Amino acid sequence: MDGSGLMMDPTPRILADRRWFAWMNRRQSSSTMHPLEDEDLLQEILLRLPPQPSSLPRASLVCTRWHRILSDPKFPHRFRKHHQKPPLLGFFLVVPLGNRTFTPILDRPDRIPATRFALPQGHDLPQDQWHFMGCRHGLTVLINAWQRQIVMWNPLTGQLRRVTFPQSIRYKHEIFCHATVLCADPEDGHVHGDCFLSPFKLVMVSVRDRETCACVYDSTSGVWGNILSIVTMSTNIFIRHNILVENAIYFHGGEILAFDLEKQSLGVIDMPSDVDLRDFGTSQLLRMEDGGLGLVVLSFLTIQLWQRKSDCGVVRWVLLQKTIELEDHLVPRRMGHDCIIVMVLIAGYDEEKILIVLSTTGGNFMLQVGSMKTRNICEGNLISDETFYPYTNFYTTV
Repeated sequence: MDGSGLMMDPTPRILADRRWFAWMNRRQSSSTMHPLEDEDLLQEILLRLPPQPSSLPRASLVCTRWHRILSDPKFPHRFRKHHQKPPLLGFFLVVPLGNRTFTPILDRPDRIPATRFALPQGHDLPQDQWHFMGCRHGLTVLINAWQRQIVMWNPLTGQLRRVTFPQSIRYKHEIFCHATVLCADPEDGHVHGDCFLSPFKLVMVSVRDRETCACVYDSTSGVWGNILSIVTMSTNIFIRHNILVENAIYFHGGEILAFDLEKQSLGVIDMPSDVDLRDFGTSQLLRMEDGGLGLVVLSFLTIQLWQRKSDCGVVRWVLLQKTIELEDHLVPRRMGHDCIIVMVLIAGYDEEKILIVLSTTGGNFMLQVGSMKTRNICEGNLISDETFYPYTNFYTTV
């Protein structure tokens, strides 16, 4: 009864009390719930597993619930986005105009067998006709000049995609061809890895009689763009690893060829005037930590670092103060009582991790340019004639 003497209906009060008790029960039950029983929290925990190849397959064996979460098609995307940088799985070792093999770099249980990185066999994929061009964004590129085809291959999934040469490029013996790929996914914050189904750009460069031509294939339109050409002094612009710095691809051999993807321009960059880069294996372009274009120059057991910098509107090479003395990082190989001085050549480069591969008479090593830490890749007694192409990607199969 209220102040006016009218009898009040108790039903609303009873319903309100019941809702309050139900809310309290849910709150108490959720507060006492084990963290792994909370679906959202469990997903956040699984996202933070290490990016090494064994992490997700092993976690998926814990129980059917974990397997269901890890098998969700959206989970690999979130996993890559959380970790940002894929791990280095190993190196493709390529002999000039010869075979290619894969050398895993991770220890067990993260070591993926080399057999997983064998190019699928087929009547139209003869091993001796497909030449390995390099890796980027989880994709590898091979070229068959006789068939006038470029193949993009995801080694972890076995997926292949073919692109035919532009009609204006006709292969002949005197033409040198090269191709490289980069992911062109427009998604904000896109993390590379499993980019096979993403939009991509394929850059093809050819040289004939010192006339260098370049052309870009856009997977979105499915057509090749206009061919650009420039006169170069050397036909050896494909000897070393090409690199991607901001919006440009740089090819390096006897000179540097710069192909700006945004401006659609082709140019040649002069080398430092007091550096002789005619010897194979003594220099390598690299992406500096600040994102600029750099150059590693090897002189016996000393590495010099150069960088392109702008000074009053003029861009030029600047020799950095930092030098790397390889005697401090590579132990000379001993034979009996005699110490054999290590001979060194640059055999590979990873543009993402900014590391170079050094081939020596004592084995092959990775050198992190920033930290100057070294790691052995494989033992050896001779300088290797193989080129090392690093392969990085996320392994998210469960």
